[in-house]
Amino acid sequence: MNKHKNIGWLFITIVTGVLIGSLIGSLLGKALPILTFGPGPLGINNVSADFGIVVFNFSFMVYLNLAGLIGLVLAIILFKKI
Repeated sequence: MNKHKNIGWLFITIVTGVLIGSLIGSLLGKALPILTFGPGPLGINNVSADFGIVVFNFSFMVYLNLAGLIGLVLAIILFKKI
């Protein structure tokens, strides 16, 4: 595989691992509260660009928790093994 394809697949694998980990953390959060432990929302909150007739609003928030971090680590391990 070429280098660009590896970086693309790594990004997809990491995002998928974090999403699945966070979903599991949300579903099991009441039974295992430690899975929801994290710093809270991180990101850019509502950046706006007004060009007169067009206004762009951009916001990017990531809610990190322990389950998402576990998913991230497992995704990287899985990527290295494949």
